[in-house]
Amino acid sequence: MRLSLWEGAAWALMVGLGETYFIVDAIRLGATPIQISLTVTLPLALAGAGPLLVLALLRHRVRRKHIVVFAAGLQSLALAGLALLERMGLTTPDLLIVLACVYQMMGQGAGTAWSSWFGDLVPLEGRGKYFGKRNQGIYAATLVGLITAGVLLHGLEPSVPTIAGARVGGTGFQVAFMLASMFRMVSAVLLLLTPEPPFSGLARRDQARRFLGSRRGTHATRLIAFAFLCYFAAYLSSPYYGAFMLETLRFTYIEYTIALTLMIVTKFFVASWWGSQVDRHGAGRVWILSLAAIALTPLPWLFADGLGLVLLAQALSGASWSGFELGYFTLLIESSTRGTRPSLFAAQSLVVGWSQLGAGVASAFSLPLLGGDYRSLMLVSMVTRVLVAILAVVLFRELLRASPVSSARWVSRFVGIRASGGLARRPVLEPSESPDDA
Repeated sequence: MRLSLWEGAAWALMVGLGETYFIVDAIRLGATPIQISLTVTLPLALAGAGPLLVLALLRHRVRRKHIVVFAAGLQSLALAGLALLERMGLTTPDLLIVLACVYQMMGQGAGTAWSSWFGDLVPLEGRGKYFGKRNQGIYAATLVGLITAGVLLHGLEPSVPTIAGARVGGTGFQVAFMLASMFRMVSAVLLLLTPEPPFSGLARRDQARRFLGSRRGTHATRLIAFAFLCYFAAYLSSPYYGAFMLETLRFTYIEYTIALTLMIVTKFFVASWWGSQVDRHGAGRVWILSLAAIALTPLPWLFADGLGLVLLAQALSGASWSGFELGYFTLLIESSTRGTRPSLFAAQSLVVGWSQLGAGVASAFSLPLLGGDYRSLMLVSMVTRVLVAILAVVLFRELLRASPVSSARWVSRFVGIRASGGLARRPVLEPSESPDDA
């Protein structure tokens, strides 16, 4: 458990230095709108296959530690390969997308196995305190990595390109990605040194089928299906906020870093408040309220002409997504059993990933029809989000009347930084099979 505190910090440094700036590098390389969209959405869509593959391996009793260490090593190699391409001047948006896909697929696969591993490793008593301490270190290390990369780009990159097809610089990205690769390798070594308790297995397939036919299973399926609409509406515009800041508003790398940092800091500080609201009013109310807030997050962007309104938009985004994630994942946990949760969350990762990809492709082909205006795309996304929020009230109105369910408390792990959403979280699952779960 002590090793994992340091491992989490090394992993977070990789996140701050690496994946945060994939989209920025794509813009530097002169990516087209469809390439910008795919840089964000295609890796997340294909990454959903990672947890499914891991579940198949776990059913064949492959050790969780081996899965995690192998996936972490491949992530490190993907980042090192990207740094090497930057050094040789061979990076293209397409190559960046391919390596980002490998990176995200390995990351989500490793996260599923790690969640099972540490769900068994960390004792139930004191689990919240331990993961709370680990998450604090991860937040701090992510910010250090994020700011360090921003400073490197500010000092080593000549400027943000403003002409389509321009390919200038690359030294700052090379250094940032190589440092990210090194920290992930440190993380892999620490994982290799960490012991793994015996694994008692996942729920049997017949148990999973019975669960899906139950009232709780039906409710969980409805939530995941509706999440498809939520993320589709959001990702009509999410891939383009970075391009809007760098191309339209002509932000420097430092200004871009400040905007992203504020979203993460806001998400951190409001998380405990959202938790208290879940305890007092129930996860359903928090989920629907935050969904309504997410619908309004594009509004400041429609009028932004400098850093001020962008910071307001980022703060609103971080606060809204923090509540949405907490409410949504608490509802899923309340609607599932311990033995079925790994499969349930693997399915939701796959559904959400393909929703994001579909939205990204739709927005990329719609953008030329809107005259290439990012603000118009944000307006379309806002209208769609409002409609989805209204639909949530209609379809899930029983959640507004539901009482809080105290048994659904959970601890989380961070899985990366998402466009417009700040640090993304997933629950630490307990996949060991138990007769009481079926």
